[in-house]
Amino acid sequence: MAFQHLITELTPLLQEYGYVILALAIAVEGMGIPAPGQSFLIVASFLSASGTMSLPLILIVAGVSAFVGNSCGYLIGRKFGHVVERKQWIKPPTLKKLHAFIGKYGVIGLLMSRFVEGIKQFICLGCGMAEMPAAKFYIGNFVAVILWLLVFGVAPAMLHDEIGPILGFYHHYQIWFWSAAAGLLILLIIAFIVLMVRRRRLTTTASED
Repeated sequence: MAFQHLITELTPLLQEYGYVILALAIAVEGMGIPAPGQSFLIVASFLSASGTMSLPLILIVAGVSAFVGNSCGYLIGRKFGHVVERKQWIKPPTLKKLHAFIGKYGVIGLLMSRFVEGIKQFICLGCGMAEMPAAKFYIGNFVAVILWLLVFGVAPAMLHDEIGPILGFYHHYQIWFWSAAAGLLILLIIAFIVLMVRRRRLTTTASED
């Protein structure tokens, strides 16, 4: 959807229903129900640049709604995953792709999924169905929501005039973009672990001397 068309379609809804529709759209999206939550966030952020909406309030509403909606999706998947699978509420090809994605990337996949259409709507249900440990999910969910808010909540307000071309480029190359970002994050984690191991060894050696 072209950005100008997005603004034309969603601005009247935000003007009439405000932060309520923003919260609902984002929350239900996290539960596996297709909804234009991210699109509402982008347009709301864009409108905040002209003073129509408050950016801090947008970020609070969107952040809380995303975290709660994602958590509900995870719990539904964990408690009622067998029902979801039996009733085929998620199409079998999508479910297969989802399990493969979670199995391959784990919590990193949870971070990446917020930025990949077709995966983000069902990733939390999938994490619950795959019985990802709760602590790992909630930490990953929190980090993913923060990154998502920075990209789609803060950036549109800061890049008010350039957001259209940027979003077009992003949607065309989003898989490559987030694969590279995930790779960089993994490298940073590995580097941190190596550094900590070396420091521990040096400390142990010094204490033995």
